[in-house]
Amino acid sequence: MIRIEVKEGKLPWIIGIATVLGGIGLFFVPYAYYDESLAIVLSAYVVVFLIICSGIGLCVNAANRRLTVEERQICYVNPFGRKKHFSLDDIGYCRTALENGENRDYLTLYDLLGKKLCKLDYSMKNTLDFLQYLVDNGVKIECSERSDRYLKSIVRARFICAEEVPESVRRIYEAAESEIAEWLKKNAKFGAAWKMGVAVYLEKELDEKRSLWEQKGYSGNPPLTWESGGHRRLTGLPEGFLIAIEGYLHKEGQFVLDKKERTVNFCIPVIRVVNSMQTEEKRKIRFFEDTIDELVEQLAFFDEMLPKNRYHTGDILLQHELYTKQPFGIG
Repeated sequence: MIRIEVKEGKLPWIIGIATVLGGIGLFFVPYAYYDESLAIVLSAYVVVFLIICSGIGLCVNAANRRLTVEERQICYVNPFGRKKHFSLDDIGYCRTALENGENRDYLTLYDLLGKKLCKLDYSMKNTLDFLQYLVDNGVKIECSERSDRYLKSIVRARFICAEEVPESVRRIYEAAESEIAEWLKKNAKFGAAWKMGVAVYLEKELDEKRSLWEQKGYSGNPPLTWESGGHRRLTGLPEGFLIAIEGYLHKEGQFVLDKKERTVNFCIPVIRVVNSMQTEEKRKIRFFEDTIDELVEQLAFFDEMLPKNRYHTGDILLQHELYTKQPFGIG
């Protein structure tokens, strides 16, 4: 059963209630102008009244505005409490943006004739889940180029079958090797190298309190692979199975560390197995085709960061495997 509820968070309630209370607190201020003209006193009361009304409006919006999904049926309630019912089949396309610093935050649905169905914000709870629901069900999505990379990774991810995983990861890994080689050539002055490989995780086994190098790799029992016609393939992938390109900066055979003993590293997802929000299937394998674009951005960040900070080297024992040849059939 697929059910999603998108609704306002606590912030609109907090702002709305604070605005109402602030307006009530200002209610007695006009008394200070009792000896002024009636017009000034009335104007002051109008301003206080508008402040209270704006706070009430925010609370009403927070209480009413929501979108619910049950399988293929969708219900949107606007800030005034009016309901609009439509189905997944009624959606023609979606336009979305989440642009940091430019105050553009929206997810707008249009019907088959291009008429607006509803508009949501990413500040609302579960909007990203609803976006994933649209992606999983094949809705056409137009995403602005300046949007947050995480948003674009959701929109641009391609779904593949298990048989395609090894070749897809191999192709990304070879492209990553090429980008790393270019970076090392351009930054030979650092005298450093990258220890890079493919890391395999299960998301529920990752510990947010640990550094990347301390994370345990996938603890499932290989083989997850089976042979068919001379080709090695992946099968039985669990939810949360994650394959990433991962690298650590090395110098003179040791890890490069900052003053807080943190490694200089990157970890970019390539494959992620998730529960599908499509009613006809249970799981999907997402392939992030923009992995290399993200790697290029991170390497450019290191270009700027490394000369501006002080680093030292140290010995670290990685708590997981970095594969460079045929991990679970990749290679």
